[in-house]
Amino acid sequence: MLLLWSAVGCTSNALPDSIWPPQDFELVVEEVHVESGAAHVVRRFRAQADGVVTYATSSRAVVDATTGTALPVFERLSVYRLVPTSIRALARRIDRCGILELDRVQGERGVVDGPSLVLSWQAFGSRQVITARGRVHGAMAQVLAIVMEHLPTGEAFDLPELAQRSVVPVLRGVPVPRSDAAGALNACRELLVDRPEDRALLLDGFALACDLGRRSVAEELLAKWVQITAAERRQQEMFPEGEPRLTAAVLERLLPPAR
Repeated sequence: MLLLWSAVGCTSNALPDSIWPPQDFELVVEEVHVESGAAHVVRRFRAQADGVVTYATSSRAVVDATTGTALPVFERLSVYRLVPTSIRALARRIDRCGILELDRVQGERGVVDGPSLVLSWQAFGSRQVITARGRVHGAMAQVLAIVMEHLPTGEAFDLPELAQRSVVPVLRGVPVPRSDAAGALNACRELLVDRPEDRALLLDGFALACDLGRRSVAEELLAKWVQITAAERRQQEMFPEGEPRLTAAVLERLLPPAR
């Protein structure tokens, strides 16, 4: 499968020149399910400053038997690029919801079971991470509705309040996600050509390669991840604050057998 690529635009009118989005802009929303005490990411929307959006779902993970660390296998993927006016509108609308002022826990605090959403926002050097469970209201519900307007047709996040909302897509021509692990791996590798130090892409490609038994590709992606995270991992060793979530040793144990 070739890279699922399409330039798509908003149905709204063009916006004037703006500082939005800044170069460091990134918006990620992950849907997390907990099974047998382990958290698994089953859906992810990711938008970046250049307008590139990846939307992916996962039905399985590669798991380290020693630590229980799991990497989702995003075998169902859609990749598209928002035109400048569309990515600008997305960033500005969410900023106007007061994303940086929202509490970091949203929804029903007593809810333990069921899916949760983790939203990560980065812009102008500021970062916000919000976890939502159960029914969400107010500004958080508005933020998530804006994100869902930018999903492929028929796709949605699984929270009770969101299921009741009537969301009208604002984009045209968004490609439908395809269930094709090999194609998703190829798409990750194509995207890495222009963003070789993208850690999320490296890990997504690594998990897909492990799931497919593509050891040489997995080793190549792992080597790149080890290289670009070297300084961060050295700092963790000097100033440990608990066991780091990911280590080279953990990822090496996920490698498929050599053929």
